[in-house]
Amino acid sequence: MDLQKRYNFIETKLESTTAKSSSSFAEENLKNCRQLIDSALSFVIISMPGVGVSYFLKYLAMQDFAYFIHVDIYSLPTLSQHEFYKLLLSELGGKPKSKTNEQLLKETKENLKNLSKKWEKIVIIFSRFDQLKSQFDWNFLSNIQSLTSVSPNKNTLIFTSIKPLYEIAPNALTGGNLNFYSENLYFQPYSKEDLKKLLKIEPSKPIPKETLEQLLSLSGGHNQLLHILLSSQKKQLLLDRFVKMQMKELVDYLNYQQRKQIQKLTLGKKIEEVDEYLLGVGMIKKVGSNYQLFTPLLVEYIKTNLPVKLPVKESRLFKLLRANMNRTVTKDEIFSEVWSDHSEGATDWALDALIYRLRKHPFIKAHGYIIESQKKVGYTLIQT
Repeated sequence: MDLQKRYNFIETKLESTTAKSSSSFAEENLKNCRQLIDSALSFVIISMPGVGVSYFLKYLAMQDFAYFIHVDIYSLPTLSQHEFYKLLLSELGGKPKSKTNEQLLKETKENLKNLSKKWEKIVIIFSRFDQLKSQFDWNFLSNIQSLTSVSPNKNTLIFTSIKPLYEIAPNALTGGNLNFYSENLYFQPYSKEDLKKLLKIEPSKPIPKETLEQLLSLSGGHNQLLHILLSSQKKQLLLDRFVKMQMKELVDYLNYQQRKQIQKLTLGKKIEEVDEYLLGVGMIKKVGSNYQLFTPLLVEYIKTNLPVKLPVKESRLFKLLRANMNRTVTKDEIFSEVWSDHSEGATDWALDALIYRLRKHPFIKAHGYIIESQKKVGYTLIQT
C-alpha cells in the first residue's frame, strides 16, 4: 500500500506555483526541519499556542524528501496510550482491532522495518503531542523512542508542544529519555506572505486590502489571532472578548519569570538577557538593537491589565461610578463619597476638574469607559 498518496491535505495548495513568487511556504521553518531530518535527529517543535503549527506539519507531511507518516493526536477518541498505539498502527497501514498495547507496538515496529527497506528516510509526525501529557510516563515515552532503533539512522520522530517536554513531564523524562526528548526546534510565527497563503485555504469574509494588511501586521504572524481579528466588529480590538481571551492565553501559559520579562519590556525597562523560550517562539522579537513583543495588541493588553494606581480622589470616583455602571450617580452622591473627609472642597468646579482628569486617564480609555454627563444631575459610566 502506498501510504504516501494517502495524504491529500488541503495544505498542498500552500506551495507557491506562480512565477512571481517561487518561495516555499514557511521556508525558514521547513529548512530547519529538513536539516534535523537529514541528520536523523528526532526533535520537538515548540511554538506559541494557536500560532498554527498543525498547518505546517500537514504541509511538511506532503514533501518528497522523506517518507512521512502524520499522526494527529486530536483525532483520538480519548486521550489514552491504547488509543495512541491504535492510531499509530492504523497510520502505518495495520489493523489495530482487539490487540494489546504490546501487540500494537510490535506490529508497528514490523511495519516500520518493512518500510525502511524501501525508503531511506522515514519521518513520523506526532501533531499536538503535548495533548497527551496526562498519559506520559517513563515506559510510554521509552516505547515511542524505541521506534527510532528499528532502523538506525533512518527513522526520525517529530513531536509538537507549547513547552519543552521536560517542563511539562519532568517525572517521565529521566536518563536516555531526557536526552532524546530535549532536542528542541522553535517554530517562528508566520510571515505575512505565509498568512496570506493560509487565508486562501481557509474561509474568511472579504475585507479591503488596506484593512487586511493592517490586521496581518497586528497578528504578528499568529494565525489564530489573525482569524479572531478578521471576525471582530470592534474598532478598539482589545474590547473584543475573543481578542482579550487570546491575549490572556498567551500571558497565562508562561511561567512567572517569563511573564515578568514581557511586563518589563512593555514598560520600556531594560532587559539584560532575553528568555530563550520567548525569543525562540517569537513572542519577543529583535528589531535592530531593540526587543519588542510580537504584536502591539499584547503590549496594550499587558498595560491595561497591570495593577492601576489612580490618585485617591480619582480612585474613589471610579469605584463609585463602576459600582453603579449604566446608572446616573448624582452629584450629591459623588460629593459624599469623594470628599467625605474634606467637605469644604466639594464644589462643582472641583468635580468638573476631577471628571476631566479621570476621563483623560489611559486606563479609562484603554478599557473603553465613557463618563457621560447628565446635565445638572450627575454622571453615568458606560463601557463600549
